[in-house]
Amino acid sequence: MLFLCGLAFAEEPVFEGTKEGDEVDAPKTSVVAELGGALTTGNVDFYVLSGSINGDRRWEQNAVTLKSGGIIGQSRLDTDGDGLLSDSERETDRVESARRLFADIRYDRFLGEKNSLYVLGGALTDIYAGYDWRTHEQFGYSRRLLKSETAEIFGELGLDYAQENYVAGIDPNTNNVLAARAMVGLSLKLTEDVKLQETIEVYENLLDRQDARVLNTASLTVRMSDKMSFKLSHILVFDNVPVQGYRKADQTATVSLVATLL
Repeated sequence: MLFLCGLAFAEEPVFEGTKEGDEVDAPKTSVVAELGGALTTGNVDFYVLSGSINGDRRWEQNAVTLKSGGIIGQSRLDTDGDGLLSDSERETDRVESARRLFADIRYDRFLGEKNSLYVLGGALTDIYAGYDWRTHEQFGYSRRLLKSETAEIFGELGLDYAQENYVAGIDPNTNNVLAARAMVGLSLKLTEDVKLQETIEVYENLLDRQDARVLNTASLTVRMSDKMSFKLSHILVFDNVPVQGYRKADQTATVSLVATLL
């Protein structure tokens, strides 16, 4: 599952060197909510919901970004393995099959048109990837490599320190990870109403060189109105040293409606 990392897509701030009396942009705030899911009854019986709330506040040379969300799901099981849901199986309660919740908050201090320093803190719970909970703190340097009317490319370098607490049965049950982080991101405006975004992150454990993690996040957003959009997203996480007993790769694909609240 995705290990959380907040990214600030900042508009032009007021940079260092602004003098008293110069025109200063008013603070800007945005809040965006996403909701997606599926429900089926009949031959199979399950539901899954995904959602997020993201916001940012920008003023002068500063930006604060909040990203939070999750996915939950339940289903009725074919306990006898005959490939059918019997009447007795349909009468049982649904069993949880997915639960992942996360939140990140990040602060950026802009040093010029292309550069910023950032700090970040976050937490998640994802028992189906082996994590009872996981918190992390991060700091680093961000640079905009290219910006045009239709495209933006940026890169980041930093350090990430994570505290991991695993589900019952994993021994040892806790671990701390100090990792170097490198990221490259792309935002491409295909048309006035269609935007493609992708980021690739690499985490390298500084104390265990075999422990590396790669995260790829891609999304296609189609604006339907000033307030509503349609979004297709895909997340791929590869962990070379996963939690004991869990798989190295996780993928999540979602289709959601996006509402711009502010």
